Amino acid sequence: MQTLSERLASGEERAFAELYDACADRLFAFASARTESPDLAADVVQSAFLRLVKSRRRLRAVESPVAYLFQILRNELSRHSARQASHRHQPLDEALDAVDSRWRDGVDDADAAAALLARLDPASREVVELKLFAGLTFEEVAEATGQPVGTAATRYRRAVESLRGWLEKQYR
Repeated sequence: MQTLSERLASGEERAFAELYDACADRLFAFASARTESPDLAADVVQSAFLRLVKSRRRLRAVESPVAYLFQILRNELSRHSARQASHRHQPLDEALDAVDSRWRDGVDDADAAAALLARLDPASREVVELKLFAGLTFEEVAEATGQPVGTAATRYRRAVESLRGWLEKQYR
């Protein structure tokens, strides 16, 4: 019996449907967290699936199609961020001040979570988002980000400890 990777590589439509059903919600949750826009997240997820279809022959060598698809999604999000960065005029310090002021002014839970996540370094934030929003295992996070499993787990643990510390200070 062929693996899912082999079936995807051969272009079997049912295999793509299985992969979509298995992870579309997690891809969308991760992309939504990164873009803060459901419409944009849907576009980026669609672009990731299209790239997967176009590069399907590479899938024969892929151990985890889900992790590979998250890797493609990360690349699509990076492309989007690069395009957006070229259109931004607000300095980074001003953007961070705006996040901090939203946090201090009492915002809803989603905005508060986004403000907290913005405090993390990009690598740690990505691990937290892949783990919490996308529901990936540490092995899948490691494969998607190209880092050792231990590094992914350590970044996650340290990030959660930092977030806990910030929350404790905020609510004392």
